[in-house]
Amino acid sequence: MDCVLDEELLANIKCSDQEDEDEDDEKMRLEEQQPPAGCTALGTSFNGEDTDPLQDTAATCNFHWIFEDSDVLINEDQLADMVLKKEESFRPAAPKRGRGRPPSHLGNYTSSSGQIWSATRDPQVSEEGLPVLGQRACGKGPARTVSNAVEAWMLLFDDEMLRSLLRHVNEQMRKRRTPTTVQRPLDIVELRAYLGLSYLCGVFRNARYSGPLEELWTLELGNAIFRASMTLARFESISECLAGNCGWAEGQKLWQRLLINCRSYYGCSSWLSVDESPCSVAKSRMTLCCDARTLYMANAVVSRNQRCAEKDVEQLICDFKTTGRNVTLGARHLNLTQSEQLIQRQISSLGLMENTSPDWPRQWPTDSNVFSGSSKLIPLVGEAVFCCGLSSQVDAIQAYQQTSHACQQFHELSQRFSTAHATPGSLRKQVNPFLQLLHFVLNAAAVNSWILLRLSPKGDAAMEQRDFQRQLGLFLTQQRLQRRLQRRSTSTSLVMRLQICEILGQSSQRLLSEATGDAKLTHSVGVLTPEKMSLPLGVNLASRYGEKHRRCKPCARNKRGTKSRTRCQQCMQHRCGNHLISRCYECVGILPGQLPEGNMREEDCT
Repeated sequence: MDCVLDEELLANIKCSDQEDEDEDDEKMRLEEQQPPAGCTALGTSFNGEDTDPLQDTAATCNFHWIFEDSDVLINEDQLADMVLKKEESFRPAAPKRGRGRPPSHLGNYTSSSGQIWSATRDPQVSEEGLPVLGQRACGKGPARTVSNAVEAWMLLFDDEMLRSLLRHVNEQMRKRRTPTTVQRPLDIVELRAYLGLSYLCGVFRNARYSGPLEELWTLELGNAIFRASMTLARFESISECLAGNCGWAEGQKLWQRLLINCRSYYGCSSWLSVDESPCSVAKSRMTLCCDARTLYMANAVVSRNQRCAEKDVEQLICDFKTTGRNVTLGARHLNLTQSEQLIQRQISSLGLMENTSPDWPRQWPTDSNVFSGSSKLIPLVGEAVFCCGLSSQVDAIQAYQQTSHACQQFHELSQRFSTAHATPGSLRKQVNPFLQLLHFVLNAAAVNSWILLRLSPKGDAAMEQRDFQRQLGLFLTQQRLQRRLQRRSTSTSLVMRLQICEILGQSSQRLLSEATGDAKLTHSVGVLTPEKMSLPLGVNLASRYGEKHRRCKPCARNKRGTKSRTRCQQCMQHRCGNHLISRCYECVGILPGQLPEGNMREEDCT
């Protein structure tokens, strides 16, 4: 939604003599920013101006969310039971008679780290927590109008990343050049085709017991699109160039560019998840920040050095400060001090605290909740759900169970049809950090673009991941197939052209008509009767032009490399102009009208 500021509006900015008008404007602004029904009102500490202006939450969407907001909110009956239990907890308990010392903690518990927990909340701390704003995930900018797989993918894996990858491959090809082997440089069309085939390898080779990569190029067990796009040798050569000596910095450039694009074209929902994820790149650690309602990777950190968990969290949620969202933290990133700092930035937090944690309250009987400032521990089967700043309308246990596995689920989606299946057998046992990171970038871009397409009003919200990746692979190879189909080269056979037409869904009638005409022109032999010519009896004339340029035999004897397309019409051996005697049809005694079909006329030669 565009907003135009004219001079009159700019002149009416807050002044000392317009306090009454400003109060009315403030009321109107707060009414516009009220949360949906069933949620608490917006708190005065929330800064509404920091919300994302590109995030459109009014549009309807048929996306199948991982969970609905109603799944984690407390209904009216549960809320009444909670109020009743709270009233009963304030009633004085009957004094117990018995021997022994009275407990020394009196409702207070101290952890080994020095954190003090209490059975009652501090009355100076608000019980409401942050308001539940109910942001809905959506695409931003051009992501709102994507209508097919390749449009969504090219937003995340953009032209700058393609050009960087192209430079790296061609540089490796130049380094591998030898006097006997010179490889043709790669262009952007062929690079897209290579990436498309990599995605298709993930679709066709994701089974537990799948054959080798070479099977995809065979006639019996393979697929025509692999043979039509490029040869197996060319595909393996490009893979070897990508796995060449390339520093970690080159892979980080692609990775950081992907993160910028992922953050630019997506607006997160209210529920985020931060946790560690398995990393296939050698000796590196990966921490993801995913949208728990869509499993979209909103941000990530990949590092080969040991990093502080607090710094990872600060970096991952830097886009969501003062937006009122909730973040579910993994076991390594759960920190009470940091959670108190997050609540000051209008971000609530969730997590699971184990009984071995240094912040676990000692001698806690785990029969009721304990509090420490804005933090709260809720007992759960020998452990406890930790929440800080969460709204009282949210069921903390349900919210944790719905959001805690988002990062793991995203990793499973990215590995389901992984492009790592496209790695040639000769490279599987080698450690190639750049190639491994490239595969993860391609997998993450495919999953995120699949989510963007389903969120788009022009996309199909029910599209399966396999169908999306298959369409993406076909789209990326389409331009390469069109080029091979239109190029008049002898290396592309008629059978391959017909297969390309079938893959692209085009009619093959034109190809068959051209092939029939060429066959008549090149393979027809003119036989003339003795009454119509002055040639000896039994002499047959073929076309004087062959299909290809071949060496002239007399020149080859003199160690010359002259090639010619002209040939003798009797013996059909190729001769150059120095060794071929040509006679016109008049001298031979043949009239133009007597030439059989397939022989070249004079006007055809001109």
